[in-house]
Amino acid sequence: MLKKLFIGLAAVTAGMLTVFGGMYFFEKRREEAIGGKLMRVNYLFTKDFED
Repeated sequence: MLKKLFIGLAAVTAGMLTVFGGMYFFEKRREEAIGGKLMRVNYLFTKDFED
């Protein structure tokens, strides 16, 4: 039973690493195509500005 649990966890971990590695690879290729570094920016405005 414990052996099956370890095999299952190893399979899930390998799958997650594959997905994240693929995302990293394609993001790096996009950066090279654009010619710069892509950055994710989340701005949160906490004050309403009136014109």
